[in-house]
Amino acid sequence: MGLIASSAFATPLIARSARKPSRTYDMNEPAARYAKKRMISRMSAANRAGDGMTVQIACIGGAVLDLVYGVDRLPGEDGKTRALSYFETGGGMAANAAVTIARLGGSAAWWGRLGGDDKGARVLEGLKQDQVNIDTVRIVDDAISSHSLVLSDRAGNRAIVLYRSDALDPDPAWLPLHAVATLNAVLADNRWIEGAVATLSAARQAGIPAVLDADAGADPRTVEAVRCASHAVFSEPGLAEIYNTNDPAEGLRRAAADAPFVAVTLGSRGVRWLKRGGEIQSLPAFPVRAIETVGAGDVFHGAFAFALANSMSEEEGLRFSAAAAALKCASEGGRISFPDRVAVDRLLRDLQKGNLY
Repeated sequence: MGLIASSAFATPLIARSARKPSRTYDMNEPAARYAKKRMISRMSAANRAGDGMTVQIACIGGAVLDLVYGVDRLPGEDGKTRALSYFETGGGMAANAAVTIARLGGSAAWWGRLGGDDKGARVLEGLKQDQVNIDTVRIVDDAISSHSLVLSDRAGNRAIVLYRSDALDPDPAWLPLHAVATLNAVLADNRWIEGAVATLSAARQAGIPAVLDADAGADPRTVEAVRCASHAVFSEPGLAEIYNTNDPAEGLRRAAADAPFVAVTLGSRGVRWLKRGGEIQSLPAFPVRAIETVGAGDVFHGAFAFALANSMSEEEGLRFSAAAAALKCASEGGRISFPDRVAVDRLLRDLQKGNLY
């Protein structure tokens, strides 16, 4: 039987439940109505959190165990290379975003599904150690938890092979959607579309930021989640795959028909964004020497949700997120290298003073 949490950050929900009927949501909320709700939401969020208090954000989607091998250079086809280092770390887009939010000083919860195996237990233990709330999790006993093989070379390049179990029940009916209105923002990835659609829709209804992390190699129904988001932030490959164009500007224009605010991260070329009815704008990347780029996109998205939850503007949030991602790239060690708020603010101050360019 399923257990439903009365609060997103209080009552535990470790569900091993039978399927429940799916809910339906209004997918066509006008942007003007959302903007009004967003204004009301900012006032209510301030009342919930209080001046200077911790924002609360739920991250919905994937969590994996990353097996990371450091190599001199990535091997080519049929190639072989010797690993120079090895470590295990938690990964996954939504899970890494949650760790980022916690590292920046927010209160983060991960809502998602895992197998009832040792890998899943290690994923949960890692999230717990990183101060992420793991009370809202569904364990599927006969499933193998998602895990990945990561090769990372000295230049910061990477190659990833991900195993994702088809045995993880996609039904989102167990999610505590009634608790979304008590949050300051939600973030969802496109690794679990049903969960993303349900939670992003609930966030839009509540008038809080509903951030989608849209990467490549995911469910072809990702556009359904884009239409539920208030802010859809794509990787460059994700934007190209979802909107069938290799031109980021054209991809943003197409995506803007589905979400009020869209952006695309371009690695060393920075980030571009577009508000519906506006012009495409850009922000250059921070000048850092990339040592390890694994997880940098997840850090960017988590920092962006954190920024919006703290009532930063979209442009302020993108700059804050770019700084956080740059700091992550400049260090290594998986989640150990995720920056805290002090480091991000210091980098932004240095940029403002002209100490970086």
